[in-house]
Amino acid sequence: MMLLLTILSVLAGWAFLSLLVIGLLLILRPLQAVRGYLEKITMGVRAIEHQLVPLGSHISLVAGSLGETADALGTLDAGLAATGRGLEAAAPALRPH
Repeated sequence: MMLLLTILSVLAGWAFLSLLVIGLLLILRPLQAVRGYLEKITMGVRAIEHQLVPLGSHISLVAGSLGETADALGTLDAGLAATGRGLEAAAPALRPH
């Protein structure tokens, strides 16, 4: 009886380990695909980083230009708002009677 239980325990252990290995092998292929995508993303980020290195010395100039652009857009917004108010005031006179 003890021998039978030992044999059944060993068979159950082998069945468990076999299912575990099969499950891990089924997961391996999708994980390898994800790894491939991550390697491509990493390579792209490194390429972008390498291309941006020359901009490092000019970043203060770019930041200043962006600040000037934001100021100009604020002025433009105020001008467009004034134009909109003028058009709203003139709209009744422009409508046909």
